[in-house]
Amino acid sequence: MSTFSACSEEKRFAFHGVDYYQAVDMPQVEILDCLYGDGMGAHTRQEVESGKARRGENCGTAGNMPIGDFLYVKWRDKATGQVYEDKVDLRKRLPSPKEMHDTTVYFLIDENQLYVYLIPHTEWGTKLNYLPPGKAPNGPDSTKHLDVKTLYPDNAPPKVRGGRPSARAAREAAEKAKP
Repeated sequence: MSTFSACSEEKRFAFHGVDYYQAVDMPQVEILDCLYGDGMGAHTRQEVESGKARRGENCGTAGNMPIGDFLYVKWRDKATGQVYEDKVDLRKRLPSPKEMHDTTVYFLIDENQLYVYLIPHTEWGTKLNYLPPGKAPNGPDSTKHLDVKTLYPDNAPPKVRGGRPSARAAREAAEKAKP
């Protein structure tokens, strides 16, 4: 009889990416640390809290890598100085390695809530994975034309978040002008 533990499970691999764009989508926060599964590098708590280690304003990594079991993000609200952190269990949120192929796990912070999205594969010159007619756009402003899936938080209604200040201001004005 053999026994297996969670530690002995083999990693699932897929060609995919992990991105965030703090300077555009969430200028109100400073990303202090983030970790996708075993990737993206981690800092010790002391390095992060002392300010010796910070994540950059953006991250874009892709390749044949393990599908992350979790996403951990720590950030500081620039207006208040308050530090937040959230860890999302992705094991049941991400699809199979075949379905993960050429997708991107993307996160952003809106009103100090972490949002995690799965951006589908696209091909230049085609409408592959474009938003179906009548479906509300969802996810980061830069991908509002795609059929983006919210991974976290659960039951978050579709909404476009982030984007350059002019795009964000125009979107918010249009929302206020609705009857």
